[in-house]
Amino acid sequence: MKSTIPGISFSAVVLCAALFSFSPRPLPAFAATAIHASNVQVNGIARAGTRLVAVGERGVILISDDNGTTWRQAQVAPAEGSTLTQVYFISPSIGIAVGHQGLIVRSEDGGEHWREVRFEAERTDPLLSVWGDGNGQVFATGSFGQLLVSHNAGLTWRALETPADEHHLNGIVGDGHGRLVIAGESGLLLRSLDNGVTWQRRPLPYEGSLFGGLILANGDWLAYGMRGHVLRSTDHGETWTSAEGGLGASYFGATQRDDGELVLVGQGGAIVTSRDSGQTFSVRSAGGAQNLAAVLEFGPARIAFGGDLGVTAVSWPPQEPAPSSTSSMSSNSPASGARPS
Repeated sequence: MKSTIPGISFSAVVLCAALFSFSPRPLPAFAATAIHASNVQVNGIARAGTRLVAVGERGVILISDDNGTTWRQAQVAPAEGSTLTQVYFISPSIGIAVGHQGLIVRSEDGGEHWREVRFEAERTDPLLSVWGDGNGQVFATGSFGQLLVSHNAGLTWRALETPADEHHLNGIVGDGHGRLVIAGESGLLLRSLDNGVTWQRRPLPYEGSLFGGLILANGDWLAYGMRGHVLRSTDHGETWTSAEGGLGASYFGATQRDDGELVLVGQGGAIVTSRDSGQTFSVRSAGGAQNLAAVLEFGPARIAFGGDLGVTAVSWPPQEPAPSSTSSMSSNSPASGARPS
């Protein structure tokens, strides 16, 4: 992957590697009885109470009520067939998922049923990330500087202005206290201290693309992206320093476990972990042919991975070295119903 490719060409290469291709898939949505958890690219995973919800290609949404052992397909109306890139629940019942062609779908029953609230059939630019708080405010980011906000739990949306210009906004996260951060392409990182009303661009020690962010339990902020770059802030995003990312692979997803351990996943089945709030990382898996796009802890010693080969729930920490996306992730076989991207 070349970090010097200018303009849109660079952006397209980066986002393809990040599993978020700009070109919408022209194929129709899967039939409700045709989906398996190892047969569909999964880009995002979230919890709805005790339920797991995974989203991916061609608008597929999968749910599991048995800790990821089995999966079934949720009902989405209408079924546009556009790839979904991320999902977030602002409460155990209300969830929002975003995707290609500006698609936004919303659930009020913990992910069982979804209703379309926004879709731009003639526009191919994808939405890439979604985050919200318990007060009903939800943000969605996307390609070419798209930033949307909803003040009624995802029912209606309007566009916001930022200093992003045409840069792609790959990931958004907040701390629930009015502070938010957006990770973007070409060294772009935006911060808001007033609940998204205004945004400022922060200087970084890295000029490559960032694909996501994480706010840690101790209040530190993390951003991660191309070629294993990980950035940390201990002052709510005012200043940033480089951390040791452990690998040269790009990172696409991250989670912090209840015991404080950080888990980052990405290109080539990369899995790295940190026990010091992201200052240093240990390599758990690398060198696979497939990519991992999402990771989420959902119970004591249980983690779900999503990517090219669907969604897989495993025991964690594994008794053996952490699995790459080209092999079984533990004695737990992939949940029958979806596949990672």
